[in-house]
Parts: sequence; structure tokens; C-alpha cells
Amino acid sequence: MKKYFIKLILTVVIITGAISLAVTQSSFYRQVGESQRLINQVYNQIFSTYLHELDPEAFTKASINSITQNLDPYTSFMVEDEQHRVNVLSKGKYGGVGIQLGYRNKTMSVVAPMDGGPAKKAGIVSGDIILKVDEEEVKSLSFNDAAARIRGEKGTKVKLTVKRFGEDDPIEFNLIRSNIIVKDVTYAGMLSPSTGYVRLNRFSRNTPNEMANALGELLSDDASEIIIDLRDNPGGLMASAVALLDMIIEKNQPLLSTKGRIKDANRTFYSRRKPLVPSDVKIAILINQGSASASEIVAGTVQDLDRGVVIGQKSFGKGLVQTAYPIDDKRAITVTTARYYVPSGRFIQRRDYIDDKYIMNQTEEDSVFTTMGGRTVLGNGGITPDSVVTPELMDILTTQYWRSGYFYAFAQENKHNYSDFDAVLNDDKLLDKFNTFIDNKDSVALPGEKELNDLSDKIAHLDSTDQTAQSALESLKAFYTSQEKSRVNIESDDIKQILLLEFAGLMDGPEGRLKQALKDDKIVKTALGMIADDHAYAIALSPSDSINN
Repeated sequence: MKKYFIKLILTVVIITGAISLAVTQSSFYRQVGESQRLINQVYNQIFSTYLHELDPEAFTKASINSITQNLDPYTSFMVEDEQHRVNVLSKGKYGGVGIQLGYRNKTMSVVAPMDGGPAKKAGIVSGDIILKVDEEEVKSLSFNDAAARIRGEKGTKVKLTVKRFGEDDPIEFNLIRSNIIVKDVTYAGMLSPSTGYVRLNRFSRNTPNEMANALGELLSDDASEIIIDLRDNPGGLMASAVALLDMIIEKNQPLLSTKGRIKDANRTFYSRRKPLVPSDVKIAILINQGSASASEIVAGTVQDLDRGVVIGQKSFGKGLVQTAYPIDDKRAITVTTARYYVPSGRFIQRRDYIDDKYIMNQTEEDSVFTTMGGRTVLGNGGITPDSVVTPELMDILTTQYWRSGYFYAFAQENKHNYSDFDAVLNDDKLLDKFNTFIDNKDSVALPGEKELNDLSDKIAHLDSTDQTAQSALESLKAFYTSQEKSRVNIESDDIKQILLLEFAGLMDGPEGRLKQALKDDKIVKTALGMIADDHAYAIALSPSDSINN
């Protein structure tokens, strides 16, 4: 009898719960229906009574963009060529300047410049905020419209005005668009007799084949350590990240899980086969603030499973999964449908991706997790490396020369004087030639020099005969003149390094430029030292080391 009553109570609880759930869902969809009717009423009222006759297609597109802009940065309405971001992952080629763009809080920023592209050559860097495209203010455009204006046919010009952290004034870059061939693996080779290196530029449908070939060649060259460089890799296809992990993680290990409201959004991915890279081959993953999405999946999973070390700077923080839903032949909407979680349970997305006031039934996320080996990792956005290494910034005068395009212009003008890149390397008069070239160019402004010139004009307007003021100004101007001359010698190593990069790129293409850059890469040097040292590598993976995001 007692068992009967218990069974009866359980049945009632289950039925009551089901009814409660049905009522809750019914109430939710009733609210949705009422909201849709409200939107239709407002829409019809505007079109029937507004002062001007509105273009239905343009107004509807703007209205939908306004809706999606209140959500996360990746939910978007795409029309025809605006599907570029999806199509380029399969076509692998487009006309533009070679930058991956992000959109957050109505601000367009550079997630990463692409190797060999006009933007990277000109000096655009991750984190630059794009203020204008030509003379059009980005804030007056939708994300898709601004991105479409940056793209264009090879040989055409576009001017980008950017705001850079730490700089008072906007910086203008006059770029010439080129055909951007989107190659996933931009370079693979041996950095030492035992250490192989792969630079992966993005994750597309070609990534698994390109990475399998690159890793296979390194292993055939007897690599016992492998560095996978994901710096400035903005991500791409999640499936390609899972496929790469399948090549380096032991079989039947959890790689990634996704969680969302719809059934198809809830999945867990496991390594399915014997890895291509043996477990005794040490691995280092390089990341920076331009590493996002699929790059963070790879770095986070390798870190959580203690399969290798992660080196560089904290990553971008994108842990959201998008699904593209076609509306018709020309239009589609990309909707964020899930979050992804790396094996420890960490959610990598930055927490400010949507205004909380739009969300019902919010859930709290854990913040402290442990790797398979017992190390502590925190889940508050992005992947923090096991070894944080800050890259060395260009010095003051070198930066000004770069922004002015003098390095590239000099290399372009003088490359015909050299038979190959080795001839450039062996030219002990290279810096003297560059200094002569600079003497015939407009002088660059060091920090504060522009303000000094403005002050000089204002003082002259007040009283151009005041000798005390004029003497002070002349002293300051002499200071800047001497500073520029002395900094030519102080920064000679930096100047020569950038010159060699430009010649290497012009003579041997993006691969040649990258090979030259690796010689002086502080983060690569750190990785080489750690991955080749058994003791240092073991300490990095020790549970005694905790990682703070």
C-alpha cells in the first residue's frame, strides 16, 4: 500500500511538472505572439502615415539590423554579398585588405590582420578601432555595410582611419586592395633539428587536410616537439578545430561540448581515432589577443587535457556558436544558438556580449575549474597562457617610419639592386642607404612635436616678437631635431629588422617574411626554450602552477 502511494505521488509530481512546463511554454509563446503583433502594428502605421514614402527593402533591412545589434556581436542579417564571412571559408579568395573584423558595443575593431595582406604590411594591428572607411564614419553604418566598403576589387584604393590604444590622434592608412588568397597554413618547417613549427591563419574546410600534411612532414623530419602558432587566428569553422584536435589528442578524450536551447545545439565531441601526432611529441600552442573562437577551442582543450603548453597573451574571448538559416536565395540570418565549453567546463566567451535586461532565466556560470592534471584555470573570458609573454613593441622613431610607409617604400624602390634576399642580408651599408632615403622624405613627428608646432603658431598669433618665448620654442625644436638624429642610432637594430622584413616579403612572399620574422620573435624563442627543455615543460604542466585570467 505504501509503495502504491509513493508511486501515485511520483506520478502526480511528474504530471504536475509537465503541466507546469507546458503552461510556462504556452505563456512564453503567447508573449512572443503579442510582441510580433505589436511590431506589425507599428510597422504598418509607419508605412501608411509617415511623412515620406519609405523604401520597404531598405527600411526593413535597417530595422532587422537594429534588432540584431541589441543581441551579441555575431547574430546578424546577411544580404547577398554580405554573406562574405561565411562564403570565404569555402571559396578561399576575396578582394580586400586582409583583416578580420569584430563588432562590439557598436564599435568596429580589428580582431587580426592577415599575414601578407595590405593591412598588415601597412602596420594595422589587432585592437585598432576603425573610425572611418574613406570619409564615411563607421558609426553611421551597420557592421555589414562597413565591412562591405572595406572590401573591393584588386588595385582599388581605400583609406582606413583608426584609433589605437595609447595614441592621442587617429591614424590614417591608405591601402591598395589586393586579392586575398586565404591559405590556412601560411608556413610549416623545422626551427631546430628537433622542433617543428606550423603557422595556422584560420579554420576553414581546408584546415584538416593542410594541417595533416604539415604535421606529417614535420614528423617525417623527426620533430620531437611541435609549435602550433595560432596568433592572430580569428577562428572559423568549429568542425575544423575539432578535426585538428583529433590529430593531437589521444582517442576517446572529450574535446568540446556545446549547449543551447534547441536540441541540435547540445552536443559533445570526442577524439575518434589514434592521433597523427604521437603522445610523446611535446606541443606548444601560441596565442595572443587576436586568437579567437576556433583558436581558443584548440588552445583551451590542449590546456585542459594537459596535452601541451600555451604561450603568449590572453586570447580574444569568443565562445559562442552560430548557425546560418537561409531565408531565401539572397538573404540569410546567422543566429547565435549555443555556447561552447572546453573539457574542464570553462565557457570562454567574455561576459559582456549581451545586455542582461534582454535575458530571461539567467544562469550563473562557475568560475574555477581544473585541468585533467589538477591545475587550476579560471573561466572568466578568453584563454590565459601557461606562460604569459608580452611582445616587444617597436621603438618611437621606428613606429613613425612604419606608419609613414617608409620601410616598404624603400624596399620597393631598391629591391632591383639585389639578386636575392641573401644579398640584402649581407649588405652592411643597408642602414646608410635607408638614412639617405629618409633625408629626402618629409620629417616624421615624434610624440609631442605636433603639439609643439601648434603651440608655436598660437604664441606667434599672440605675440610674434616675444624673444623669451621664441627662444624657448627654438630650444624645444632643437631638442626634437637632435632626438630624431640620435634615435636613428639608438633604434638601428629595430630599423634594420623591419627593413629585412619588408625585403623578405617582397622577394620571397608572405612565407619569406614570416620566416624572417621568426628569427627575432620573442614568443617563439620562449616556446623553443620551454618545449626543448624536459624539466621546464614538466613544470609548466605541474598542478602547482595555477592560471589566472
